[in-house]
Amino acid sequence: MWRPGAISRRSFFALAGAGFGAAVVVAACGSQRKQISEVRTASKWFSDQTIVANQGPQRTIWSFSDGEGNLGGLSPESIEVAIADAEGRTIHQTMVGRHVDGVAMPYYPVIVPFQTAGMHEFQFDLGRQGRYVGYAAPGRRGSSTIFWPGDRFPEVQTPTASNSRGVDPICTRSPACPFHEVSLDDSLASTRATLLIVSTPAFCGTKWMCGPVLENLIDHVNGGISGLDVIHAEVYANPSSDNLGPLSPMVEAAGVSYEPFMFLLDERGVVLRRLDHIWDNAELRDLLLLA
Repeated sequence: MWRPGAISRRSFFALAGAGFGAAVVVAACGSQRKQISEVRTASKWFSDQTIVANQGPQRTIWSFSDGEGNLGGLSPESIEVAIADAEGRTIHQTMVGRHVDGVAMPYYPVIVPFQTAGMHEFQFDLGRQGRYVGYAAPGRRGSSTIFWPGDRFPEVQTPTASNSRGVDPICTRSPACPFHEVSLDDSLASTRATLLIVSTPAFCGTKWMCGPVLENLIDHVNGGISGLDVIHAEVYANPSSDNLGPLSPMVEAAGVSYEPFMFLLDERGVVLRRLDHIWDNAELRDLLLLA
């Protein structure tokens, strides 16, 4: 399911920031060595760009490999999680359920109210299936380049069936998805709410993550939702199998270093909610309830 060869050719999204692979760095001595060796590394599926301190609950995404290294090989119905800050203080403990509705691999979205920036340790208890650890480093809201709930989204022109605006193809799905009728700037100037999804079905480096999200959205809103414009934009402006080329204006304007992502915007163009990297039908339905 994971295609490391495809990821390596994507210089812009090449495990930016903290990356997608969590590395465990521990120092052990004496009697602690045996205990630490039994803790394995959780698989981290989000960029630290998507988390900040003092901005309300923040979404992190994890999965767990089995003893043979198979991603998603371990997927209990629920797991216990404890998060500690850089000082070793436990800031949050929770039980997280498995998400697998409409995605190829189970994952666990851990929602954390980060209080400080800097490195945090996630301790996962999978019961009989063992213990895992992962790390994430939320930044500060003032230095973030991406948009957060409460921010007004920029009025970017996006490609439509009648005006490609230099993006070719405007949709790499075959056949093209139905979400290219309205430009984002026109939607934001209207009295309708907006759902914007940015993904590239044909050139996604991790198809298990971003391949299903557009398909799932089509299944949910292909018939339309009253008062809501649904808009899809591609990640690359002129991609080919040999050269992905420049990023699309939409990605540049969003200030991100990852994909896919989705924004729900209200009638004034203010961000209500954002989803990043991977989400299943359950999380998608929760977002659509806000529309």
